Amino acid sequence: MISPRETREHTIGSTPQGVLTVDGKEYPMAEALVATESVIQRNIKRVAKQLANDYMHLTHVDTHRKTTEVAPISHENPLIIISVLKGSYIFTADMVRYLGDYNLPHVVDFIRLASYKGTRSTGEIQLLSTPRFENLRGKHVLILEDIADSGYTLKYLKEKLQREHQPASLKICVLADKPGGRRVPLEPDYICLTVPNKYVIGYGFEVNDRYRNFRHIFTLKASEAKRYPSRL
Repeated sequence: MISPRETREHTIGSTPQGVLTVDGKEYPMAEALVATESVIQRNIKRVAKQLANDYMHLTHVDTHRKTTEVAPISHENPLIIISVLKGSYIFTADMVRYLGDYNLPHVVDFIRLASYKGTRSTGEIQLLSTPRFENLRGKHVLILEDIADSGYTLKYLKEKLQREHQPASLKICVLADKPGGRRVPLEPDYICLTVPNKYVIGYGFEVNDRYRNFRHIFTLKASEAKRYPSRL
């Protein structure tokens, strides 16, 4: 449901042919608008403030000492953020800027996983690249992911990091939660948006690498789901 505030901030309508439009731009592949750019940004900023409040005063193992001594989160001993590629790169770029606005010291690295083929989650996780961080033991670690859908990817990653690194804490922050798609027990710690149990596109979400660049989030028309080949 689009709020009155969104209709004030953006011009939302349709063409005579029934094509969805936002601010004069047509989105023929979109079934419905889920969240406008302004709503996305407000919610990321809200969660960034919550993260800063939750992490600012924590301590973890001092990076610069070969002991178990702890140190406050600082620029010398920052929060470790692991961003899951490819879907979360736009989300991550905005989130870390807001975290900087709230003065939360952090560093970011990336891991690349794959579990989707077209619009379908296969449940089979492929590890395509790993972070450069070698020792997360005793550190506070935050995973940034675009969506919690089936839960397969996040469950795999959380268990892998816990098993191999034993961090002081390991939490998950997602741009979007899709509780209706859950296949395994998993609940994100921080959620910016909740989306319907449909395939979404825009703001990093894609179907076979198309539509990531949209500023808004939409549900995808069923007729568009098989339009593109699985590989470029």
